[in-house]
Amino acid sequence: MLNDKKALLLIGSPKKKNSTSESLGNYLLEGLNDKGYICDKLHIISILKEDIESLFAKVNDADIVIVSAPLYVDSLPSPLIRAFELIGKNREERINSKKQSFISIVNNGFPESFHSNTALKICETFADKVGFQWFGGLAIGGGPAINSMPIKNLGGMTRNIVKSLDITIDAITKNESIPLEAINLVSKEMIPSWLYTLIASRGWKIQAKKFNAHKSLYIKPYIR
Repeated sequence: MLNDKKALLLIGSPKKKNSTSESLGNYLLEGLNDKGYICDKLHIISILKEDIESLFAKVNDADIVIVSAPLYVDSLPSPLIRAFELIGKNREERINSKKQSFISIVNNGFPESFHSNTALKICETFADKVGFQWFGGLAIGGGPAINSMPIKNLGGMTRNIVKSLDITIDAITKNESIPLEAINLVSKEMIPSWLYTLIASRGWKIQAKKFNAHKSLYIKPYIR
């Protein structure tokens, strides 16, 4: 047993349920729970409206805080940024009584993972400013391919993600940073970029047709 260490997952997706961010975070929590951690999770979009004091209490009580979020224009969703601001203000007014660690998982809709690097740097800066020990971050491309499904049910497509998260779980239990092996594994493309782009393009056109906007996809009103 780990003396009842506590892990808190903060889900940064604007979706209240069925998000890829939650699927990724859930896998980590399940692994940590198996290792003896007491695990909890909060949806940022909900907790900001319902009980901000509960957010502060759980963040300040956790041994490790895990943020899992999607990429929004090279950054994080605005509710998560707001939560960071509020948490930072709260922690200015208290004395940190124990060492706490912090990791982040940022998934994006591009085939490549590196688009999430700036968002991970934002998370690292936040952790440093408010007194967490930064244990590292995982950048994942092709997030929509997961489509909120449990990653362990997706077979070979997510095998590298599963291996990476397993390594991350082991590192956390040893109070160590995420190893480079895990970072490299999770950065690999789930499916070839040409195939991902083809599927994504088709999906975009299907959505456009659903909203009767398919004839406007290639309009360039500001080009003369």
